[in-house]
Amino acid sequence: MRKLDHYLWTGHSVILGRRDNHWQDTDHVLGWFGEKLRPARQAYRHFAKKGIEMGRQPHLVGGGLVQSAGGWSEVKAMRRIGLKNKGDERILGSGKFVQNILKEIEPEKKYRMSNQDRERTAMKMVQEYCCRAGIQASALYGGSRQRSISQVRHELACRLTDTLGLSFAETARLLGVSTSSIAKIKMRKTDKQ
Repeated sequence: MRKLDHYLWTGHSVILGRRDNHWQDTDHVLGWFGEKLRPARQAYRHFAKKGIEMGRQPHLVGGGLVQSAGGWSEVKAMRRIGLKNKGDERILGSGKFVQNILKEIEPEKKYRMSNQDRERTAMKMVQEYCCRAGIQASALYGGSRQRSISQVRHELACRLTDTLGLSFAETARLLGVSTSSIAKIKMRKTDKQ
């Protein structure tokens, strides 16, 4: 345990106060073990020591889709019969649980993109939608009111604001319409729901 207390390549020595990492939030971890620093560190160290003494716990190793499904053989069997199970190696749990967690963090994803990435993704999305609908992007940018173009514009307005988090003004500039047009599209979508 003494070696671990001073080992550089884990956060353990930082939590014990042996060294410092400005990015590691030791207060949060120690908060689970007590309110005062010294007793919290002692309780944490005791907890870690007990964990080491318990040895390797098979139910705590691995994770994600494979373990949740019951191993590779189960995953292969599910694939053969066409069952799809949502998996993410960062989350231990059933497919349904993983799906719920991913759905919960989805809205935050748009705020983690840089403006440049969001712009690039938005342009790519516009190109894909136009290609799929068989229309020229220039017709979309030009503010055409043709039914097929308006439909694509409507879908894009909703997707760009909801998924990428673009403002109505950014979306309007990208789609060649006014900000109020985007607001109306969004209002219609809300009314339908």
